Amino acid sequence: MHCAHDRSGTVWGAGWATIVLLLAVTPPRAEANGPKVPILYSTDLHHPHIDPDDHFDLAMLFSMAEFDLRGIVLDCGAHQAKAPGSIPVSQMLRLAGRKVPFAIGLEKPLASPTDDGRRQGAAFQDAVTMILDVLRRSDRQVTIFTTGSGRDVAAAFNRDPELLRRKVDRLYVNAGDPALAGPKRRNEYNVELDRQAYIRILESGLPIYWCPCFDGGAGRRGSHGTYWRFTQRQVLDTAPGGLQNWFIYALTKPQDVDPMDFLTMTPAPEVRKRLWGNGRNMWCTAPLLHAAGRQIYQRGPDDFVARQPQRARQEGLADKAVEVYCFRPMRVRVEDAGGKLIALSVDLDPAEPNGLIFTATDERYGRVLTSCLKDLFADLGR
Repeated sequence: MHCAHDRSGTVWGAGWATIVLLLAVTPPRAEANGPKVPILYSTDLHHPHIDPDDHFDLAMLFSMAEFDLRGIVLDCGAHQAKAPGSIPVSQMLRLAGRKVPFAIGLEKPLASPTDDGRRQGAAFQDAVTMILDVLRRSDRQVTIFTTGSGRDVAAAFNRDPELLRRKVDRLYVNAGDPALAGPKRRNEYNVELDRQAYIRILESGLPIYWCPCFDGGAGRRGSHGTYWRFTQRQVLDTAPGGLQNWFIYALTKPQDVDPMDFLTMTPAPEVRKRLWGNGRNMWCTAPLLHAAGRQIYQRGPDDFVARQPQRARQEGLADKAVEVYCFRPMRVRVEDAGGKLIALSVDLDPAEPNGLIFTATDERYGRVLTSCLKDLFADLGR
């Protein structure tokens, strides 16, 4: 397995066709006193939720000081009008004491891989405009992290491909399955949100960090799926009260209380007990750690934390690093997109890669991420 560990020798060529790949998959390091990682975050977050994993991802994003969060795209604009993700985002901004712009994305799927979305309603253009504005104004390259359809990123690329080629440092794509098989095979959920956007992104030539949700079908992690699962109590029991209330509000969807007021209320203990016993499917945790430049260290039996190397040294953990996942060079091709099912071919460690693919390397993957997430949430909003 080729999991490389030094990014300093990387030279990106046009469309990755002339990549000089000299050990190019270590996460960007943003030490405590160093420059932060500029990031644009795209999420199909809703209230009421479709899947509250998006809430856990958003809380994780705000738990890591390494990120210079330039904007949040609220994906799937038509559903945002019915179930606004602006509610949990506004609550989180209050909890974290932050100001971050957010915008509603395009309302419907792209008509083709080259569709730039301009024909969609004016009320749904703000997210694409924000993406382009952030990139134009940034004096540094920006990481883009997509957790839903990727529609607005694809449309932004179609409007100004050269801008994205110059300004996008990494594009994390949390979608898909590299090994769909069997008579009942189907596109993964995020792919189905916008098949044309998925094709456009994979074929864009941008520095893709592909994070398939599954590998081998729904519920299967295989080698390349990011999927894992935990019980909410394992992560939320030690979280600050405001953050616990944020999750309780999302999970119970109360109709008779102001969202901001709920953050300081005292929910009934039986409600908390019931909710904390529920399981939760997750996907984006490891990719977010990677985007922040954190590495994983073992503090003790079943006690793992995600740290920047400098802090790990300060805590006496420098020799306790564990590799739970990595990104491998790949070449992905869209073989057939004529029907509803998108057929891909993926070659690992090719001579001419056009991206990197997530790879789990430790059977303790889920246990490790559970511990890391618990540690991350321990201070958010205190």
